[in-house]
Amino acid sequence: MPTNFVLVHGAWHDARAWDPLRAVLDSRGSRSIAVDLPSEDVTVDASGYARVIAAAVVELGLDPEPPVVVGHSLSGIAIPLVPALVPVRGLVFLAALIPDPGRTMASVQASEDVLVNAGGVARDTQGRSYWTSAQAAIEILYHDCPPPVAWSAAERLRPQARTPHDEPCPLSRFPDVPTGYIVMRDDRMIRPEWSRTAAATRLGVESVELPGGHSPMLADPGRLADALIALTRADAREYVRRR
Repeated sequence: MPTNFVLVHGAWHDARAWDPLRAVLDSRGSRSIAVDLPSEDVTVDASGYARVIAAAVVELGLDPEPPVVVGHSLSGIAIPLVPALVPVRGLVFLAALIPDPGRTMASVQASEDVLVNAGGVARDTQGRSYWTSAQAAIEILYHDCPPPVAWSAAERLRPQARTPHDEPCPLSRFPDVPTGYIVMRDDRMIRPEWSRTAAATRLGVESVELPGGHSPMLADPGRLADALIALTRADAREYVRRR
């Protein structure tokens, strides 16, 4: 039976970032739904994002089996909160932030070498981050994407509220569901070295690694689809879990 997926974008993006991957998944028999997070809304924290994701899980359907939730980048803060709200088959962190139970992501980033030191991001009067130019965004987020794809994606970017970073992670431990992490080796946003270490120490998994930058759903959706399907197939349900 094909695995179905709920796909959750990261900071600044919207559900359209997943369109190329959804087309590939559909061609391989996997149904999917892409979530639109209220990224611009400064009143919504990661718990609020989790409720939006949970609604998408229910919309896609729980029968005969619930979907796998895939969280890209910032949405890694929210996806581990979803299993407390609705059944999921598993979680996959894709070049994603991993929260530390009880701490804010802001404090994690202040004490750990999480992000590549890149320019091009400013803040508006509400404290929301935004890219100062399409070219700056392309250099960090889409450097390995076909140019038309990169420019189209960069022009769709929107402000991202800081609120999810400032909410202490409400978990006492990560949910007991199959969990995986995909590291992008050439990521210019989230340091691959940090991702490997955090996946092992916080999630208890050995990460899967793919070549390419921060946005594989746009740069190489076929390879990403292969990785997601292989990682979550029935005989790999523990998603290379080590704990």
